[in-house]
Amino acid sequence: MPNFHHPIAGRMLGALAAVSVLLSPVLPTSASAADTPSTGDVIAQAGAITLGGADVRALVADLSSSDRAAVTSNLDALEQVVHADLVRRAVLADIKASGFDHQPDTLLQLDRMRDEALVRLWVASKGVVPASYPSAADIEAAYAANRQALAAPTQYRLGQIFISAPDGGDPAKLAAALRKASDIADKLATADFSQLAAQQSEDPASASRGGDLGYLPEDRMLPTILAAVRDLQPGQVVGPIKTQQGLHFLKLLDKKTGAIPTLAEAHDRLVTLLRSRRAAQLERTYLSDYNAKLGVTVNQIALARLQASLPR
Repeated sequence: MPNFHHPIAGRMLGALAAVSVLLSPVLPTSASAADTPSTGDVIAQAGAITLGGADVRALVADLSSSDRAAVTSNLDALEQVVHADLVRRAVLADIKASGFDHQPDTLLQLDRMRDEALVRLWVASKGVVPASYPSAADIEAAYAANRQALAAPTQYRLGQIFISAPDGGDPAKLAAALRKASDIADKLATADFSQLAAQQSEDPASASRGGDLGYLPEDRMLPTILAAVRDLQPGQVVGPIKTQQGLHFLKLLDKKTGAIPTLAEAHDRLVTLLRSRRAAQLERTYLSDYNAKLGVTVNQIALARLQASLPR
């Protein structure tokens, strides 16, 4: 099914190239106690590597609050996270088996990354926010200033007719997809959208429901899709819209505007937001003061000469 969402798992797999790799245990290449779930239930498995309930709970606990909300309400999103972590663990096992983690160049890069991570951790330690912050007055002021922004995202119930035409694909197939899109555009003037979706859409999952994709929150929709449907009225159709996956005709079936939460409902979210902002402010203040204390000077003439000799 064409995916209009931004996957959480992509960020987890991206972490393989980030500092978080340094903080993750390297798993053994064969089954051992380290591969055995800490609870008796095996949730997922890849070869000798298994994840149990406690492992998945730990994964979810490490997510951001927004991603945690997504995986606790969407089984597909949670499955992506579990799948991504199994891949991460398997790659780490391969790294250890190959000896890549002991190669001189690797060790040099790891040392640099550890230093960078240590600096970030040190600076973060300077941004520790007192437990007493924010006060009730701070929370009330933040609520008054951000009521509209706190509203739940608008949700769009969409119907689609999808034609596969992935970027970088066969030019002949793209030409055929464009011809099919032109034919569908002509038929939409008189044909029933749901019937046409059932007959012509190349996304079997939604085609079996007459193209109905269900409700999609705007904050998890592709920008091109959101821009196309934001101003539609229920019953209106737009398309074809090109995405990386193909061509989409979209019909707005329904739209739900997000309600503004009460202060009580928004309380925990506001506390998290205010503490995060205060931590960032404390970190910036520390770095600014530290920079002033160092009194850094740069010989720009010497630096310019050096720049001219740098390899390009």
